[in-house]
Amino acid sequence: MKYFKKAWRLLCLVLLVTLAVAGIGLGGGVPIPASSRKENHIEISVELPESKEESKEVEEFFQKV
Repeated sequence: MKYFKKAWRLLCLVLLVTLAVAGIGLGGGVPIPASSRKENHIEISVELPESKEESKEVEEFFQKV
């Protein structure tokens, strides 16, 4: 039984060293990012000028309330 425990410990040690060399720990492997290039999404918002008809409708609405 004593020999079995020593052999089991040695086997576990070899397994842990092998996993460490491969880079795998308890949390699993390191996730590899999809791409190293950052994509800049710059959005430019442009507001259209309000037409006279729309402004009249808005004024009428607020006058009724």
